[in-house]
Amino acid sequence: MAPASDRREHPVFESGDDRVHDYGMANAVGRITDTLIAMSRLIYAGHVTRYSNMKVVAGIGGAALPYVIGRLRRNYSLDKDKLGDPDAALAAMYYDTIVQDTRALRYLADVVGADRIMMGSDMPFPIGDLAPLNIVQDTSFSAAERTSINGGLAQRLFGL
Repeated sequence: MAPASDRREHPVFESGDDRVHDYGMANAVGRITDTLIAMSRLIYAGHVTRYSNMKVVAGIGGAALPYVIGRLRRNYSLDKDKLGDPDAALAAMYYDTIVQDTRALRYLADVVGADRIMMGSDMPFPIGDLAPLNIVQDTSFSAAERTSINGGLAQRLFGL
């Protein structure tokens, strides 16, 4: 696992779910669902906390993780001996700003902390944010939080 954790890659999901192939839903919700499932599997497998040197950045603002943490926590409480702790995992992960709604970005910050959030653009996908600085500017963050989100965290995290 150690060599794989050193790679820096952008996953590309092509959902096999026919329900998302119309109406542009692959970009609107399909990738979110794929990301939520992938991140939940990493969390429950215990990989996020076991491999503490692995820097996990959950795209799409963590997909739906901040919104389903209660359900993940409840599921964990039913089988703690076999599942990784979702609260510990969410606290160890990082997130991008690609939620495209200031209320959602504020909620993400309230759940995981603004210090865990970094700028994202969602490129190369067509649903990407063409002006990614705007959502950070328009969300109620302090100047220090904006500086961190707009590049400071990425510089520290990736040694740039």
